[in-house]
Amino acid sequence: MTAAPRALTVREVAACVGGQLLAGGPETVVRGAAIDSRTISSGMLFVAMGGTRTDGHRFAGEAFRRGAAAALVAFLPPDVPAGAALVQVPDTLRAFQRLAREVRDRQRLRVVGITGSVGKTSTKEMAAAVAARAFRTARSPETWNTEIGVPLVLTNIPEDREVAVLELAMRGPGQIRDLVEICGPEIGVVTNVGESHLDFFPSREALAAAKGELLEGLPPAGAAIVNADDPLVAALATRTRARILSFGLERGDVRAAEIRARSGRGCTFVLRLPAGEAEVSLSLPGRHSVLNALAAAGVGAALGLGAKAIADGLADARPLAMRLELLRAAGITILNDVYNSSPQSVAAALQVMDEIEGAPRVAVLGDMKELGTGSAEAHRRVGREVAGRRLDLVIAFGPLAAHVAEGARDAGGVRVMHSEDPDEVLAILRRELAPGSVILLKGSRAMAMERITAALAQGTPADAAGKEKAAWRL
Repeated sequence: MTAAPRALTVREVAACVGGQLLAGGPETVVRGAAIDSRTISSGMLFVAMGGTRTDGHRFAGEAFRRGAAAALVAFLPPDVPAGAALVQVPDTLRAFQRLAREVRDRQRLRVVGITGSVGKTSTKEMAAAVAARAFRTARSPETWNTEIGVPLVLTNIPEDREVAVLELAMRGPGQIRDLVEICGPEIGVVTNVGESHLDFFPSREALAAAKGELLEGLPPAGAAIVNADDPLVAALATRTRARILSFGLERGDVRAAEIRARSGRGCTFVLRLPAGEAEVSLSLPGRHSVLNALAAAGVGAALGLGAKAIADGLADARPLAMRLELLRAAGITILNDVYNSSPQSVAAALQVMDEIEGAPRVAVLGDMKELGTGSAEAHRRVGREVAGRRLDLVIAFGPLAAHVAEGARDAGGVRVMHSEDPDEVLAILRRELAPGSVILLKGSRAMAMERITAALAQGTPADAAGKEKAAWRL
């Protein structure tokens, strides 16, 4: 049976966060925390967060009706049961973060923090699979990687966990530093510095500096896992007191040799570590996945695992939904990579597509968000790149993707279409695709392209026009 989160009394919660017991019994016990009343289960702490659209204090009464044992509040909320345990603080978010750090310290967790422009989530999943070979391991869910998500992970970790592998996201300078203060990582990984989030930074160098906040916060006895193939990441090694473990396809302490692709279904390679080597069978496709696997192997080495245990852990890792997910429907191969997008991840997805045989070959490329002032040129650059690939048709989807179409047409050599209408894109695909086709769907999360994938995967006949919009709306 899975262990429960660590138990704290309301008195202890108040002491941890510097709060005042506003009502209820100080010996009331809480386990775990939630900020959404709909996710409350019996015995949890409800954290009433302020928000731009609504205020969590409005739902405190509902949280108690669903079984909350106590609530963290900034003021007395309406509709709470008589005698409900309430801890009052000036700022519930800051108090929640302090509570999370206290829980993390009481459990004596070895925390791994992972950041980077692309590949954070895949690296996190592989690192957690590696750590699980020797330790009781927790990992952050996909979106629990912010100033709210990280405290949610830490306050809900089962108390028997020994290692926690956390993804750390950011949208501005100082945010990684704040997350480091909350989670206290012993091991830090920087996967790469790309063009994602340049809406919030003047340059890639400034973005790299913000990623480096993770390495600055590591203890001297910790380990910094850095990408030796990325010059901006490699330069961050000077900003940490921790031991450096570098990884890379071309150089580094952790390397891969004899990489062999398996037609979009992963690859094999020889993992080489300072202390030995082992054959790895990886289920995640693409050369970039090998690089992420090397970062995860660096985590394993920092935790003291041998090459064989690390290789076995990497073999346990599985592809995630909407990230280079290989699907088949009605004889069509769909490479579904619609969780997010950047020029680097488009190049990686196209490389995986090159491994898959089939025709005709179609790429649907949606808008890439948060690329800053260079967004238009970045989209044109992607268009020029796809024009040199083995593709029969490129469909640029979205207003920004008009620049992808422009770049592809300028480069020539491929048929190009552009649309901002998802129903039109779906109609084009159903007209163009046939058994044996290979299609890549790639775009930023805001484009909601998973709906196109769902409609195609349902295998709805192309002549079922009445069902087309219904399938899209699902």
